[in-house]
Amino acid sequence: MKAFWRARAAAQCHDPSAAYNLGQTLSEQGDVEGARSAYQQAIDSKDPEYAPAAAFQLGILLGRNDDIEGAKDAYRHAVNSGHPEHSPVAARNLGHLYKRQDRYRQAVAAYQIAIDSGRPDVAPWAMLYLGNLLSSYVNTTDARAAYKLAVESGHPEAARQAAKRLADLA
Repeated sequence: MKAFWRARAAAQCHDPSAAYNLGQTLSEQGDVEGARSAYQQAIDSKDPEYAPAAAFQLGILLGRNDDIEGAKDAYRHAVNSGHPEHSPVAARNLGHLYKRQDRYRQAVAAYQIAIDSGRPDVAPWAMLYLGNLLSSYVNTTDARAAYKLAVESGHPEAARQAAKRLADLA
């Protein structure tokens, strides 16, 4: 069955939506290499919608399969696309990966991109994560500022968690 889907992927390399959808299907079926190939075809198309979406999904897929460097590359591609939906969430996820690798400056920069997006479903979480990162490096002044921004966002869950963290710093 996997061979059928891979052959289909090769035949559809000129249709970014088909390559993206095939990547989704193969990912759901656990065919990591087939999904990677299909997503890469969508990315290589440079389609303004499907390339960033595929890069984001590839980042998730590779991260779940312990290919952290591949995941970072995929997320950076999605971030650099500037796509209003995929770039901010890819930046947030990239921040997580950098944090796991103790790459402080890169994590801060990635979270800041997510914050600067202003996306109400992404920016408050990035503020909270940035506060957590800063707090872990005993930068309580900047951590408080990040937590305050998350609280002020009014996001029901991120604001609640940030308020708790802010109280813990007092």
